[in-house]
Amino acid sequence: MQNPKSAIRIPKSEVPPTCPPFPLCSGLRSSEMAQPATLVVDIETVGQDPELIPARAREILLDVENEEDRRRVLENLALDPCTGRIICIGVHWVELDRSRVYCQSDERELLANFWSDIGQIRPQRFVTFNGKSFDFPYINIRSAIMGVPVPRDVQLDTRRYSTERHFDVREVLVNYDRYRKGTLEFFCEIFGVPSPKNGINGRTVGDYFKAGQLEQIAQYCLADCRATSELYLKLRNYYR
Repeated sequence: MQNPKSAIRIPKSEVPPTCPPFPLCSGLRSSEMAQPATLVVDIETVGQDPELIPARAREILLDVENEEDRRRVLENLALDPCTGRIICIGVHWVELDRSRVYCQSDERELLANFWSDIGQIRPQRFVTFNGKSFDFPYINIRSAIMGVPVPRDVQLDTRRYSTERHFDVREVLVNYDRYRKGTLEFFCEIFGVPSPKNGINGRTVGDYFKAGQLEQIAQYCLADCRATSELYLKLRNYYR
C-alpha cells in the first residue's frame, strides 16, 4: 500500500478559488434535501511520481521489453488508480443546478469531503460520462488505498446495462459497446451542447497540474460535468 503522506500534494495556497469552502448541501432547506437528487460526477487524475510507487510494485510495473514500452507505461500512470491519483472531483446537482469542485490539499481530504457530501445527499441517481468504466472504479479503489471510509448504504454503482442508479451517458450513446469510439466533445457537437473542451483535455491535465494551473483544471472539470448534465437531460426520457 502506498504511504498516503508520500502522495503528490496540492499546496493549500494553490487551491482554486472555484472550490467553495462549504459542502455541496450547505445552506439547503430541508425540503430541498428531501427531494430526489441526481448528481453528475467527473474526475481528473494525474500519474504518481514513479519514485513514490512501492519499490517492488514499480519493478513489476516497469518489467517491459524495451524503452518504448517503458515510456508508454509511464505516460499512462494516470489511467490506473494503483499508479495515479485524483486531483479534482466535480459534482453537479441537476435538480438544483448547483455545482462543486473538490480540490483539497491532499487526496485523502478530497475523497473524505466528497464522500461526506454524498452521504448527506444520498442521491437517487448518479450521472457520468464513462463513469462505470473509469471514474467510479477509480474513486472506489483510491478510497480503499487511502483508507477513506464510505457512507453506509451508498454505493457507486458500476453495473452495465442499467441506468436506474447510474446513468452512464457514454455507455448509453454507444449502446453498451465499450470499444466504439465517441468522446464527450463528439456527442456534444451531435446534440448541440456547448463543448467543454477549450485547450485542455484528459491527456494534458498532467501538464496543467505541473504548471500549477489548478484553476483551469477545476473549470475544465466543472465544464465536463455541466456538458454531461445537458446530454443527460436530452436522453433521460428515452431510458427508463
